[in-house]
Amino acid sequence: MATRLNAEGLAAALAQEFGTAVEAVLGLRVTVSTAAPSAGPGWATPMTATGALTGALLAHVDSVGVSAIARQMMGLEEEPEDPVVVDMLRSLWSQAAAAVARRNGFAEVTLTSGAPVAGDAASGPESGASAWVVRSGDAVVATLSVAGVVVAGVVAPARAAGTAAVPATPGGSTGPGNLAALLDIDLPLVVRFARTELSLRELTALGPGSMVDMGRSPDDPVQLLVGTQVIAEGEVVVVAGNYGVRITSLVSPAERLKAMEL
Repeated sequence: MATRLNAEGLAAALAQEFGTAVEAVLGLRVTVSTAAPSAGPGWATPMTATGALTGALLAHVDSVGVSAIARQMMGLEEEPEDPVVVDMLRSLWSQAAAAVARRNGFAEVTLTSGAPVAGDAASGPESGASAWVVRSGDAVVATLSVAGVVVAGVVAPARAAGTAAVPATPGGSTGPGNLAALLDIDLPLVVRFARTELSLRELTALGPGSMVDMGRSPDDPVQLLVGTQVIAEGEVVVVAGNYGVRITSLVSPAERLKAMEL
């Protein structure tokens, strides 16, 4: 078995699927092409391979690219905080790892991603790193590198500068996920016409035919909520004989993601 060739193919497939994950969350058409490995600050995510190929990889994304992806994905104007970066990279690499397993030739390989950590990219011939650049048109979105050797037996991974060595089966790592599957989860959306307060006496006095003054104009906007989080406002319309809401204002993508955590 040409394990070195298979390992390189695995790293290339992982990089390509990372680009596909970025394309999905940003709504951009991106390309992934090979580049020369280079050292630099960024975020490294340990990946463990089991099955037909066994070993460990370290997937690295440059800090400028991480910031650009997070700000556009979350609708942020400022630099993303570390917990935001960790969650984003864990989701992107988990989606990429799951997609690799669906590729021809890698059905018997399972990639498990660990927790991303800040660190420099491994570089130089001794690191075994391969590198790619993710572009949208002529603009560079991010640069990637994948270091380490995967063989038919456990090997030690490459290590990013300033980070601890990653065991072959890292504790606390998450299984391969799929961000696209998360985006297909149904959430309850509630339209709030208005809200008011009643005393306990008034509440117990309610009955058929009672009138409750909501203190609002029929033309005032209604609110759309996920859980207790208001995510949008709109106006009531009729669509094919049914009530609907035309959105007039919307909170940022970051605020909508917070609503999913409720």
